[in-house]
Amino acid sequence: MSVALALTDAQQLAASWRIGVCSLPEDRVPCPGMIWTAPGARGRSGVWPAVRKAMLAFIDEWGEDAARLGWSTEALFGVHRLAGAYRVDSVGALVTIYPRRCVALCEREIHLERRGSITVATAQTNPADSVTIWLFRGE
Repeated sequence: MSVALALTDAQQLAASWRIGVCSLPEDRVPCPGMIWTAPGARGRSGVWPAVRKAMLAFIDEWGEDAARLGWSTEALFGVHRLAGAYRVDSVGALVTIYPRRCVALCEREIHLERRGSITVATAQTNPADSVTIWLFRGE
């Protein structure tokens, strides 16, 4: 007799987010409005791979809490169904131009840090036109 592990709803949602982010390509941005490279001291360095990595780190550290607090998939990983990340009113909190690390989370805000600067992300103002970044087709 096998024993099946029963996952909570929050664990199931966080697992679905991980599957979605892992389905995103590492070698190219998945939608318009995001940048691939940024200038640095040693030339240009990849930004998108670091954003993708930051999304996975968020899921690992905060995913279940975010699910329990009611954050939707689109509120975290959404982009505009036609314009991608260009339409910031439809972009989720973790779809950023540069990678950011979550330092605090509550029902209505995510506090994201990058190089000592804190950004507070809230819910989208236009969630009806949002799709998750891994479902973006730009049609």
